[in-house]
Amino acid sequence: MLFTSFPFLLFLPVVFLIYWAAYRSRKAQNLILLGASYFFFAWWDWRFCFLLLFSSSFGYFTAMYIGESEDERKRKILMILSAVVHLGILCYFKYFNFFVESFVTLATRSGWHLNYIPVNIILPLAISFFTFHILGYTFDIYNRKYEHAKNYTEFITHIAFFPQLIAGPIERAGHLLPQFEQPRVFDIKKAEDGLSQILWGFFKKIVIADTLALQVNYVFAHYAELNAITIAFGVILFTFQMYCDFSGYSDIALGSARLLGFELLQNFNYPFFSKSITEFWRKWHISLSSWINDYLFTPISFKRRDWGMWGIFYAAILSFAISGLWHGASWTFIIWGVLQGIAISYELITKKQRKKASKRFNPLVYGVLSTVLVFLFWSFTQLVFRSQNMAELSGILHRLVSADWVGPIDIQLIGLLWVAGLLVVERIQRKRAYGLSVMHLSYLYRWPIYALLIILIFSSKNLNNQSEFLYFKF
Repeated sequence: MLFTSFPFLLFLPVVFLIYWAAYRSRKAQNLILLGASYFFFAWWDWRFCFLLLFSSSFGYFTAMYIGESEDERKRKILMILSAVVHLGILCYFKYFNFFVESFVTLATRSGWHLNYIPVNIILPLAISFFTFHILGYTFDIYNRKYEHAKNYTEFITHIAFFPQLIAGPIERAGHLLPQFEQPRVFDIKKAEDGLSQILWGFFKKIVIADTLALQVNYVFAHYAELNAITIAFGVILFTFQMYCDFSGYSDIALGSARLLGFELLQNFNYPFFSKSITEFWRKWHISLSSWINDYLFTPISFKRRDWGMWGIFYAAILSFAISGLWHGASWTFIIWGVLQGIAISYELITKKQRKKASKRFNPLVYGVLSTVLVFLFWSFTQLVFRSQNMAELSGILHRLVSADWVGPIDIQLIGLLWVAGLLVVERIQRKRAYGLSVMHLSYLYRWPIYALLIILIFSSKNLNNQSEFLYFKF
Protein backbone atom coordinates (compact mmCIF):
# COMPACT_ATOMS: atom_id res chain seq x y z
CA MET A 1 0.00 0.00 0.00
CA LEU A 2 1.60 3.25 -1.12
CA PHE A 3 1.13 6.45 0.88
CA THR A 4 -0.18 8.34 -2.14
CA SER A 5 -2.69 5.65 -3.12
CA PHE A 6 -6.46 5.80 -2.60
CA PRO A 7 -6.47 2.74 -0.27
CA PHE A 8 -4.09 4.55 2.11
CA LEU A 9 -6.37 7.60 2.13
CA LEU A 10 -9.08 5.26 3.49
CA PHE A 11 -6.76 3.21 5.68
CA LEU A 12 -5.22 6.07 7.68
CA PRO A 13 -8.50 7.74 8.84
CA VAL A 14 -9.96 4.35 9.83
CA VAL A 15 -6.88 3.48 11.89
CA PHE A 16 -6.86 6.99 13.36
CA LEU A 17 -10.48 6.71 14.56
CA ILE A 18 -10.20 3.18 15.95
CA TYR A 19 -6.85 3.94 17.59
CA TRP A 20 -7.99 7.07 19.44
CA ALA A 21 -11.31 5.43 20.38
CA ALA A 22 -9.16 3.12 22.53
CA TYR A 23 -7.32 6.04 24.19
CA ARG A 24 -7.95 4.66 27.70
CA SER A 25 -5.86 1.55 27.06
CA ARG A 26 -2.29 1.82 25.84
CA LYS A 27 -2.17 -1.96 25.42
CA ALA A 28 -5.26 -1.87 23.17
CA GLN A 29 -3.78 0.97 21.13
CA ASN A 30 -0.57 -0.97 20.60
CA LEU A 31 -2.50 -4.06 19.50
CA ILE A 32 -4.50 -1.91 17.06
CA LEU A 33 -1.24 -0.54 15.63
CA LEU A 34 0.20 -4.05 15.39
CA GLY A 35 -2.80 -5.32 13.45
CA ALA A 36 -2.95 -2.22 11.25
CA SER A 37 0.78 -2.41 10.48
CA TYR A 38 0.68 -6.06 9.45
CA PHE A 39 -2.44 -5.40 7.37
CA PHE A 40 -0.57 -2.53 5.71
CA PHE A 41 2.40 -4.83 5.01
CA ALA A 42 0.17 -7.71 3.84
CA TRP A 43 -1.54 -5.43 1.31
CA TRP A 44 1.59 -5.84 -0.82
CA ASP A 45 2.21 -9.58 -0.24
CA TRP A 46 0.85 -11.35 2.84
CA ARG A 47 3.43 -14.15 2.63
CA PHE A 48 6.25 -11.85 3.72
CA CYS A 49 4.44 -11.03 6.96
CA PHE A 50 6.03 -14.23 8.26
CA LEU A 51 9.48 -12.94 7.32
CA LEU A 52 8.84 -9.64 9.11
CA LEU A 53 7.57 -11.49 12.18
CA PHE A 54 10.54 -13.89 12.17
CA SER A 55 13.10 -11.08 11.83
CA SER A 56 11.43 -9.06 14.59
CA SER A 57 11.13 -12.05 16.91
CA PHE A 58 14.68 -13.25 16.31
CA GLY A 59 15.97 -9.73 16.97
CA TYR A 60 13.91 -9.49 20.17
CA PHE A 61 15.04 -12.79 21.71
CA THR A 62 18.72 -12.60 20.75
CA ALA A 63 18.92 -9.05 22.12
CA MET A 64 17.16 -10.19 25.29
CA TYR A 65 19.75 -12.94 25.86
CA ILE A 66 22.56 -10.51 25.04
CA GLY A 67 21.22 -7.97 27.52
CA GLU A 68 20.73 -10.50 30.33
CA SER A 69 24.03 -12.34 29.92
CA GLU A 70 27.20 -11.39 31.79
CA ASP A 71 29.32 -13.77 29.74
CA GLU A 72 31.13 -11.55 27.21
CA ARG A 73 31.98 -14.46 24.94
CA LYS A 74 28.35 -15.59 24.82
CA ARG A 75 27.16 -12.02 24.24
CA LYS A 76 29.53 -11.60 21.31
CA ILE A 77 28.51 -14.93 19.76
CA LEU A 78 24.83 -13.98 20.00
CA MET A 79 25.50 -10.56 18.50
CA ILE A 80 27.39 -12.10 15.58
CA LEU A 81 24.66 -14.74 15.16
CA SER A 82 21.98 -12.04 14.97
CA ALA A 83 24.02 -10.07 12.40
CA VAL A 84 24.69 -13.17 10.28
CA VAL A 85 21.02 -14.23 10.27
CA HIS A 86 19.60 -10.82 9.42
CA LEU A 87 22.28 -9.92 6.89
CA GLY A 88 22.01 -13.42 5.44
CA ILE A 89 18.29 -12.95 4.82
CA LEU A 90 18.91 -9.52 3.30
CA CYS A 91 21.72 -10.79 1.07
CA TYR A 92 19.69 -13.73 -0.20
CA PHE A 93 16.65 -11.72 -1.21
CA LYS A 94 18.45 -8.62 -2.44
CA TYR A 95 21.94 -9.64 -3.57
CA PHE A 96 22.03 -13.35 -4.40
CA ASN A 97 21.69 -12.93 -8.17
CA PHE A 98 24.02 -9.91 -8.18
CA PHE A 99 26.83 -11.72 -6.38
CA VAL A 100 26.49 -14.88 -8.46
CA GLU A 101 26.25 -12.99 -11.77
CA SER A 102 29.30 -10.89 -10.83
CA PHE A 103 31.23 -14.08 -10.05
CA VAL A 104 30.15 -15.69 -13.34
CA THR A 105 31.23 -12.57 -15.27
CA LEU A 106 34.62 -12.54 -13.53
CA ALA A 107 35.07 -16.28 -14.16
CA THR A 108 34.18 -15.89 -17.85
CA ARG A 109 36.78 -13.15 -18.26
CA SER A 110 39.31 -15.49 -16.61
CA GLY A 111 38.66 -18.21 -19.15
CA TRP A 112 36.06 -20.27 -17.33
CA HIS A 113 32.73 -20.97 -19.01
CA LEU A 114 29.88 -21.07 -16.49
CA ASN A 115 26.19 -21.13 -17.32
CA TYR A 116 23.86 -19.45 -14.86
CA ILE A 117 20.13 -18.75 -15.02
CA PRO A 118 19.13 -16.04 -12.51
CA VAL A 119 16.81 -17.22 -9.75
CA ASN A 120 13.43 -15.47 -9.66
CA ILE A 121 13.56 -13.94 -6.19
CA ILE A 122 10.87 -11.50 -5.06
CA LEU A 123 12.36 -8.66 -3.02
CA PRO A 124 10.36 -8.29 0.22
CA LEU A 125 8.93 -4.85 0.89
CA ALA A 126 11.05 -2.65 3.21
CA ILE A 127 13.57 -5.41 3.98
CA SER A 128 16.52 -2.98 3.94
CA PHE A 129 14.79 -0.62 6.37
CA PHE A 130 13.62 -3.11 8.99
CA THR A 131 16.88 -5.11 8.80
CA PHE A 132 18.98 -2.04 9.66
CA HIS A 133 16.44 -1.08 12.33
CA ILE A 134 16.78 -4.46 14.05
CA LEU A 135 20.56 -4.63 13.63
CA GLY A 136 20.98 -1.15 15.14
CA TYR A 137 18.93 -2.25 18.16
CA THR A 138 21.01 -5.42 18.58
CA PHE A 139 24.30 -3.49 18.42
CA ASP A 140 23.02 -0.96 20.96
CA ILE A 141 22.03 -3.71 23.41
CA TYR A 142 25.41 -5.39 22.93
CA ASN A 143 27.15 -2.06 23.67
CA ARG A 144 24.85 -1.58 26.70
CA LYS A 145 23.50 1.76 25.51
CA TYR A 146 20.14 0.92 27.07
CA GLU A 147 18.27 -2.09 28.43
CA HIS A 148 16.67 -4.64 26.15
CA ALA A 149 12.92 -4.50 25.45
CA LYS A 150 10.82 -6.20 28.10
CA ASN A 151 7.56 -6.44 26.16
CA TYR A 152 7.50 -8.64 23.05
CA THR A 153 4.32 -7.14 21.58
CA GLU A 154 5.55 -3.58 21.90
CA PHE A 155 8.86 -4.53 20.30
CA ILE A 156 7.45 -6.23 17.20
CA THR A 157 4.89 -3.41 16.87
CA HIS A 158 7.56 -0.72 16.86
CA ILE A 159 9.47 -2.63 14.15
CA ALA A 160 6.36 -2.99 11.95
CA PHE A 161 4.95 0.50 12.73
CA PHE A 162 3.43 1.30 9.34
CA PRO A 163 4.32 5.02 8.95
CA GLN A 164 8.06 4.25 8.96
CA LEU A 165 8.01 0.72 7.54
CA ILE A 166 8.33 1.14 3.77
CA ALA A 167 10.22 4.43 3.45
CA GLY A 168 11.87 5.02 6.78
CA PRO A 169 13.23 6.88 8.50
CA ILE A 170 15.40 4.01 9.78
CA GLU A 171 14.30 4.36 13.37
CA ARG A 172 16.37 3.72 16.49
CA ALA A 173 14.75 1.53 19.11
CA GLY A 174 16.08 3.87 21.79
CA HIS A 175 14.01 6.68 20.26
CA LEU A 176 10.82 4.96 19.06
CA LEU A 177 10.30 2.02 21.46
CA PRO A 178 9.85 4.14 24.62
CA GLN A 179 6.97 5.91 22.87
CA PHE A 180 5.12 2.58 22.71
CA GLU A 181 5.75 2.08 26.42
CA GLN A 182 4.15 5.39 27.41
CA PRO A 183 0.54 6.63 27.24
CA ARG A 184 -0.33 8.83 24.27
CA VAL A 185 -2.68 11.80 24.67
CA PHE A 186 -4.48 13.29 21.69
CA ASP A 187 -3.35 16.82 20.92
CA ILE A 188 -5.37 18.76 18.34
CA LYS A 189 -2.44 21.06 17.48
CA LYS A 190 -0.12 18.11 16.88
CA ALA A 191 -2.83 16.48 14.77
CA GLU A 192 -3.15 19.58 12.59
CA ASP A 193 0.63 19.80 12.32
CA GLY A 194 0.69 16.13 11.29
CA LEU A 195 -1.93 16.73 8.60
CA SER A 196 0.03 19.76 7.42
CA GLN A 197 3.19 17.69 6.99
CA ILE A 198 1.23 14.95 5.21
CA LEU A 199 -0.19 17.58 2.83
CA TRP A 200 3.30 18.94 2.16
CA GLY A 201 4.52 15.43 1.43
CA PHE A 202 1.68 14.79 -1.02
CA PHE A 203 2.39 18.09 -2.76
CA LYS A 204 6.11 17.37 -3.17
CA LYS A 205 5.51 13.81 -4.38
CA ILE A 206 2.53 14.25 -6.71
CA VAL A 207 2.87 17.81 -7.98
CA ILE A 208 6.65 18.30 -8.11
CA ALA A 209 8.35 14.87 -8.19
CA ASP A 210 5.90 13.27 -10.60
CA THR A 211 6.00 16.30 -12.92
CA LEU A 212 9.79 16.11 -12.99
CA ALA A 213 9.64 12.33 -13.50
CA LEU A 214 8.01 12.75 -16.91
CA GLN A 215 10.88 14.89 -18.14
CA VAL A 216 13.62 12.89 -16.42
CA ASN A 217 12.34 9.61 -17.86
CA TYR A 218 12.25 11.17 -21.32
CA VAL A 219 15.86 12.36 -21.06
CA PHE A 220 17.22 9.05 -19.79
CA ALA A 221 15.25 7.09 -22.38
CA HIS A 222 16.42 9.24 -25.32
CA TYR A 223 19.86 10.44 -24.19
CA ALA A 224 21.47 9.09 -27.38
CA GLU A 225 19.42 11.58 -29.42
CA LEU A 226 19.71 14.65 -27.17
CA ASN A 227 22.35 17.34 -26.88
CA ALA A 228 24.59 17.54 -23.81
CA ILE A 229 22.90 20.55 -22.22
CA THR A 230 19.49 18.84 -22.29
CA ILE A 231 20.99 15.75 -20.65
CA ALA A 232 22.64 17.93 -18.00
CA PHE A 233 19.33 19.62 -17.20
CA GLY A 234 17.68 16.18 -17.06
CA VAL A 235 20.23 15.07 -14.46
CA ILE A 236 19.62 18.22 -12.40
CA LEU A 237 15.86 17.65 -12.57
CA PHE A 238 16.39 14.07 -11.40
CA THR A 239 18.27 15.43 -8.38
CA PHE A 240 15.17 17.35 -7.37
CA GLN A 241 12.82 14.53 -8.38
CA MET A 242 14.63 12.17 -6.03
CA TYR A 243 14.56 14.74 -3.24
CA CYS A 244 10.86 15.57 -3.57
CA ASP A 245 9.94 11.92 -4.04
CA PHE A 246 11.82 10.61 -1.00
CA SER A 247 11.48 13.59 1.34
CA GLY A 248 7.80 13.79 0.38
CA TYR A 249 7.31 10.22 1.53
CA SER A 250 9.24 10.98 4.71
CA ASP A 251 6.94 13.95 5.36
CA ILE A 252 3.89 11.71 4.99
CA ALA A 253 5.49 9.18 7.36
CA LEU A 254 6.30 11.76 10.03
CA GLY A 255 2.90 13.41 9.70
CA SER A 256 1.03 10.09 9.91
CA ALA A 257 2.98 9.11 13.02
CA ARG A 258 2.25 12.48 14.63
CA LEU A 259 -1.49 11.94 14.05
CA LEU A 260 -1.13 8.85 16.24
CA GLY A 261 0.89 10.60 18.92
CA PHE A 262 4.39 9.52 17.82
CA GLU A 263 7.46 11.48 16.76
CA LEU A 264 9.73 9.87 14.19
CA LEU A 265 13.29 10.92 13.45
CA GLN A 266 13.68 13.81 11.02
CA ASN A 267 15.03 12.46 7.74
CA PHE A 268 15.69 15.63 5.70
CA ASN A 269 16.78 19.11 6.73
CA TYR A 270 17.02 21.30 3.61
CA PRO A 271 20.16 19.66 2.19
CA PHE A 272 20.52 21.85 -0.90
CA PHE A 273 21.81 24.77 1.16
CA SER A 274 24.80 22.76 2.39
CA LYS A 275 28.30 24.15 1.96
CA SER A 276 30.05 20.75 2.05
CA ILE A 277 29.27 17.12 1.27
CA THR A 278 29.77 16.34 4.96
CA GLU A 279 27.08 18.87 5.84
CA PHE A 280 24.91 17.57 3.00
CA TRP A 281 24.96 14.06 4.48
CA ARG A 282 23.96 15.45 7.86
CA LYS A 283 20.81 16.75 6.18
CA TRP A 284 20.05 14.07 3.56
CA HIS A 285 18.50 10.73 4.56
CA ILE A 286 19.65 11.58 8.08
CA SER A 287 18.56 8.27 9.58
CA LEU A 288 20.73 6.28 7.14
CA SER A 289 23.76 8.58 7.29
CA SER A 290 23.70 8.57 11.10
CA TRP A 291 23.32 4.76 11.07
CA ILE A 292 26.32 4.45 8.74
CA ASN A 293 28.32 6.82 10.95
CA ASP A 294 27.46 5.08 14.25
CA TYR A 295 27.69 1.43 13.22
CA LEU A 296 30.18 1.45 10.32
CA PHE A 297 32.35 4.54 9.91
CA THR A 298 33.13 5.17 13.60
CA PRO A 299 33.95 1.53 14.53
CA ILE A 300 36.03 0.99 11.35
CA SER A 301 37.97 4.26 11.72
CA PHE A 302 38.59 3.47 15.42
CA LYS A 303 40.06 0.08 14.54
CA ARG A 304 42.25 1.70 11.89
CA ARG A 305 43.26 4.71 14.00
CA ASP A 306 46.92 3.67 13.76
CA TRP A 307 46.69 4.34 9.99
CA GLY A 308 46.19 8.04 10.61
CA MET A 309 44.32 9.87 7.86
CA TRP A 310 44.49 6.77 5.66
CA GLY A 311 42.38 4.99 8.25
CA ILE A 312 39.69 7.67 7.91
CA PHE A 313 39.93 7.45 4.14
CA TYR A 314 39.53 3.66 4.30
CA ALA A 315 36.60 3.86 6.73
CA ALA A 316 34.76 6.47 4.65
CA ILE A 317 35.20 4.60 1.35
CA LEU A 318 34.15 1.25 2.82
CA SER A 319 31.20 2.68 4.78
CA PHE A 320 29.73 4.54 1.83
CA ALA A 321 30.37 1.64 -0.54
CA ILE A 322 28.21 -0.45 1.81
CA SER A 323 25.69 2.39 1.85
CA GLY A 324 25.61 2.27 -1.95
CA LEU A 325 25.10 -1.50 -1.90
CA TRP A 326 22.28 -1.01 0.64
CA HIS A 327 20.45 1.00 -2.00
CA GLY A 328 20.56 -1.74 -4.61
CA ALA A 329 22.35 -4.69 -6.18
CA SER A 330 24.23 -2.88 -8.93
CA TRP A 331 27.77 -1.65 -9.56
CA THR A 332 26.39 1.83 -10.21
CA PHE A 333 25.21 2.04 -6.58
CA ILE A 334 28.61 0.89 -5.33
CA ILE A 335 30.39 3.50 -7.49
CA TRP A 336 27.96 6.13 -6.20
CA GLY A 337 28.85 5.15 -2.63
CA VAL A 338 32.59 5.18 -3.32
CA LEU A 339 32.32 8.69 -4.80
CA GLN A 340 30.57 9.86 -1.61
CA GLY A 341 33.30 8.26 0.49
CA ILE A 342 36.05 9.95 -1.54
CA ALA A 343 34.36 13.35 -1.15
CA ILE A 344 33.90 12.89 2.61
CA SER A 345 37.53 11.78 2.94
CA TYR A 346 38.76 14.81 1.01
CA GLU A 347 36.78 17.16 3.24
CA LEU A 348 38.03 15.50 6.43
CA ILE A 349 41.66 15.61 5.27
CA THR A 350 41.51 19.22 4.01
CA LYS A 351 39.32 20.65 6.78
CA LYS A 352 41.98 23.01 8.18
CA GLN A 353 43.15 24.19 4.75
CA ARG A 354 39.60 24.91 3.60
CA LYS A 355 38.86 26.81 6.81
CA LYS A 356 41.91 29.03 6.19
CA ALA A 357 40.91 29.53 2.56
CA SER A 358 37.41 30.61 3.56
CA LYS A 359 38.88 33.47 5.61
CA ARG A 360 40.82 34.80 2.62
CA PHE A 361 37.70 35.33 0.54
CA ASN A 362 34.42 37.14 1.02
CA PRO A 363 32.40 34.77 3.29
CA LEU A 364 29.23 35.25 1.24
CA VAL A 365 30.96 34.55 -2.09
CA TYR A 366 32.82 31.58 -0.64
CA GLY A 367 29.59 30.18 0.81
CA VAL A 368 27.69 30.53 -2.47
CA LEU A 369 30.49 28.92 -4.48
CA SER A 370 30.75 26.07 -1.97
CA THR A 371 26.98 25.47 -2.15
CA VAL A 372 27.06 25.43 -5.96
CA LEU A 373 30.02 23.02 -6.07
CA VAL A 374 28.35 20.70 -3.57
CA PHE A 375 25.17 20.72 -5.64
CA LEU A 376 27.04 20.00 -8.89
CA PHE A 377 28.93 17.12 -7.28
CA TRP A 378 25.73 15.68 -5.83
CA SER A 379 23.94 15.99 -9.17
CA PHE A 380 26.77 14.18 -10.94
CA THR A 381 26.64 11.32 -8.43
CA GLN A 382 22.85 11.23 -8.90
CA LEU A 383 23.51 10.50 -12.57
CA VAL A 384 25.47 7.45 -11.45
CA PHE A 385 22.65 6.57 -9.02
CA ARG A 386 19.93 6.88 -11.69
CA SER A 387 21.71 4.85 -14.39
CA GLN A 388 20.20 1.38 -14.71
CA ASN A 389 23.54 -0.28 -15.40
CA MET A 390 27.15 0.44 -16.34
CA ALA A 391 26.34 0.46 -20.05
CA GLU A 392 23.75 3.22 -19.64
CA LEU A 393 26.08 5.22 -17.38
CA SER A 394 28.88 4.92 -19.93
CA GLY A 395 26.56 5.95 -22.76
CA ILE A 396 25.30 9.06 -20.94
CA LEU A 397 28.82 10.12 -19.92
CA HIS A 398 29.94 9.69 -23.53
CA ARG A 399 27.11 11.93 -24.73
CA LEU A 400 27.95 14.57 -22.10
CA VAL A 401 31.53 14.64 -23.34
CA SER A 402 30.94 14.36 -27.08
CA ALA A 403 27.53 15.92 -27.72
CA ASP A 404 26.93 19.59 -28.53
CA TRP A 405 26.55 21.86 -25.48
CA VAL A 406 25.06 24.62 -27.62
CA GLY A 407 21.48 24.29 -28.76
CA PRO A 408 17.86 24.21 -27.63
CA ILE A 409 17.09 22.74 -24.21
CA ASP A 410 14.46 20.04 -24.67
CA ILE A 411 13.04 20.53 -21.16
CA GLN A 412 9.60 21.90 -20.27
CA LEU A 413 9.62 25.11 -18.26
CA ILE A 414 7.04 23.93 -15.72
CA GLY A 415 9.50 21.57 -14.05
CA LEU A 416 12.09 24.32 -13.58
CA LEU A 417 9.45 26.65 -12.16
CA TRP A 418 8.40 24.08 -9.56
CA VAL A 419 12.05 23.59 -8.57
CA ALA A 420 12.58 27.36 -8.26
CA GLY A 421 9.44 27.73 -6.15
CA LEU A 422 10.49 24.83 -3.89
CA LEU A 423 13.91 26.38 -3.27
CA VAL A 424 12.35 29.73 -2.39
CA VAL A 425 9.96 28.13 0.12
CA GLU A 426 12.72 26.02 1.67
CA ARG A 427 15.04 29.01 1.94
CA ILE A 428 12.34 30.92 3.84
CA GLN A 429 11.42 27.93 6.02
CA ARG A 430 14.94 26.54 6.53
CA LYS A 431 14.84 27.02 10.32
CA ARG A 432 11.57 25.09 10.65
CA ALA A 433 10.98 21.34 10.66
CA TYR A 434 9.52 21.18 7.13
CA GLY A 435 8.43 23.43 4.28
CA LEU A 436 4.78 23.76 5.28
CA SER A 437 5.41 24.21 9.00
CA VAL A 438 3.05 27.18 9.41
CA MET A 439 1.44 26.47 12.79
CA HIS A 440 2.94 29.75 14.05
CA LEU A 441 0.69 31.65 11.62
CA SER A 442 -2.91 32.63 12.25
CA TYR A 443 -5.54 30.28 10.83
CA LEU A 444 -6.55 33.16 8.53
CA TYR A 445 -3.22 32.63 6.74
CA ARG A 446 -2.48 28.94 7.11
CA TRP A 447 -5.88 27.55 6.05
CA PRO A 448 -5.84 29.35 2.66
CA ILE A 449 -2.34 27.89 2.15
CA TYR A 450 -3.68 24.41 2.90
CA ALA A 451 -6.57 24.98 0.49
CA LEU A 452 -4.23 26.12 -2.29
CA LEU A 453 -2.06 23.01 -1.98
CA ILE A 454 -5.10 20.73 -1.94
CA ILE A 455 -6.36 22.37 -5.14
CA LEU A 456 -2.95 21.97 -6.78
CA ILE A 457 -2.78 18.29 -5.80
CA PHE A 458 -6.27 17.36 -6.97
CA SER A 459 -6.00 19.37 -10.17
CA SER A 460 -2.69 17.73 -11.06
CA LYS A 461 -2.67 15.33 -14.00
CA ASN A 462 -0.23 13.21 -12.01
CA LEU A 463 -2.86 12.24 -9.45
CA ASN A 464 -4.14 9.37 -11.60
CA ASN A 465 -0.82 8.63 -13.25
CA GLN A 466 1.75 8.64 -10.47
CA SER A 467 5.34 7.60 -11.01
CA GLU A 468 6.78 4.79 -8.90
CA PHE A 469 8.11 5.77 -5.49
CA LEU A 470 11.86 5.66 -6.13
CA TYR A 471 12.88 4.24 -2.74
CA PHE A 472 10.15 1.58 -2.85
CA LYS A 473 12.60 -0.92 -4.36
CA PHE A 474 15.35 -0.22 -1.84
